[in-house]
Amino acid sequence: MASTYVDAILDRTHRARLDWAVHNVLATERALETFAQIADGLPLKSVALDRRTSYAYYDAVARHTSLCPGATEAALDFLSTFDLGRMLTFDRALLRAYQWSRPESGPNFECRLIELVARAVHGLAVLLYQRRYCIHDQVWAAKDPTYTVKSVTKPHPGSGQFRSPFYLPDYEREDQYPDGIADVVGYWAENRILGGVVLFDRSDSWDDQRNPEPNVFFHSSYRNVTIRVWRALDEQQQALVDFLLSRSPEEACPLPLLASDKNLDRVDVQYATHSKVYRDFWERRLPPAYGRFQEPHCVRDRLDYP
Repeated sequence: MASTYVDAILDRTHRARLDWAVHNVLATERALETFAQIADGLPLKSVALDRRTSYAYYDAVARHTSLCPGATEAALDFLSTFDLGRMLTFDRALLRAYQWSRPESGPNFECRLIELVARAVHGLAVLLYQRRYCIHDQVWAAKDPTYTVKSVTKPHPGSGQFRSPFYLPDYEREDQYPDGIADVVGYWAENRILGGVVLFDRSDSWDDQRNPEPNVFFHSSYRNVTIRVWRALDEQQQALVDFLLSRSPEEACPLPLLASDKNLDRVDVQYATHSKVYRDFWERRLPPAYGRFQEPHCVRDRLDYP
């Protein structure tokens, strides 16, 4: 997958729209809190426990009810120096697809804009994590050496595998990610800021007029939100695009975008890749050959099966 900087492909109009969209997302309080946690080194207790599955570092985050001094400032400093044209690269084919699209083309423009924003959020989280601020350790190393990030994230006994405290259950394949464990953090940041990891229907090469692309999918990791991959409604996708391109985004921020019982177009996670609903083919562990999936649990509740 050949990557390049945005200025190598985009004209001024498309570049300006993308700049503004990323700026609107990064200007939200939720984005600042998310990046501040990465700079801190541990997620907040309220954030870590706001998920459907058990949390591996509960003992550590149970004490982490507020950000360490300096974490928010570090995140602000990092975000203030962000330059989309210099700090991140994107797939050439994605940039060309966005360049060839127009707002009036509808879903195809919307999906490419949302995809670039999701990749920008992910990429920024990767860069911030790689800087290893670890402010939590600076605060606690002398006070309580057993409460440092390093001490609570050492390799698990038996497996020897390291796990970042910023992780989602289905996005921990650091062995197949370009940036390893930092990509695990990137998916976590997407989930917190956007409402889930952003996925797409890759089953066809969509045409603007005759065969418009389906709306984006989200794979959320939140309590009281379905565990299944769900597709955004027309009004949800439109609200998100309006926010991304708005000149007064504080008035109508729909983030995080989450599913309700109205989002009936859903895919079981174990079938998603074979159904070609993904962003990158390698983002999750591939399931067994089609037809040999583990059967989903038989409990039918309104949350997952409305």
